[in-house]
Amino acid sequence: MEEMDKQENGKSWNKKIIALIAVIVLIACGIGGYMYYKRTPAYSLQLIQDSVKEHNWEKFSRHVDTKSLADSAFDDIIEISLEEDTTMDAQTKALAANFAKLLKPTLTSLIESSVKEYVETGEFKDLDDKKDGGKKSKRQKENPAENLLKETNADKLKFTGVKSTEKDGTGTVVAMGLHDESLNADYELKIRMIQLEDGTWKMNKIENLKDFYNATKEAEKNKKA
Repeated sequence: MEEMDKQENGKSWNKKIIALIAVIVLIACGIGGYMYYKRTPAYSLQLIQDSVKEHNWEKFSRHVDTKSLADSAFDDIIEISLEEDTTMDAQTKALAANFAKLLKPTLTSLIESSVKEYVETGEFKDLDDKKDGGKKSKRQKENPAENLLKETNADKLKFTGVKSTEKDGTGTVVAMGLHDESLNADYELKIRMIQLEDGTWKMNKIENLKDFYNATKEAEKNKKA
């Protein structure tokens, strides 16, 4: 009888050990999965999204290279503008492009400050509003960044997830899925990201800004049609 009790106690102890090990393994898997997730671009994109909601510029700037983004986006926007303008011939467009290059440092600095202002306050302020004493027309005072947001509906787009990631020699290109409910349209915005020392990622370039912009205009055209 005593021997049977020992066997039963032994079985009970074994079950407890098995259960404990199983729990530890599950906890370890959970932590391991979380640590892996923290090292994915998707996690850093979530941090960026949270930083905008929290109006946390320090957190935002850690994961977004605003200067680099502004530099590359400026070139794409100038190219888009010149392609859309049908009033200028090729020579005039070339002159306009060269003039834009001279203005680039000043304008990209304005883009950077506009992004910072939006992250910190949740809105864009009118450019030079204080300098002109509020005498400029509404169109003159509008912020170019705000205009682009309106044209692309970017402030109303919903992030639907990371569609793909592709590594190359200088980082990783992440394809973000975006959905515009008002136009019932889906887009992909491809961004280049580099990994930081702590395993998180930093955005430094939009790879397909022109394609994204053209896709939004096409979606608007289709809805009107």
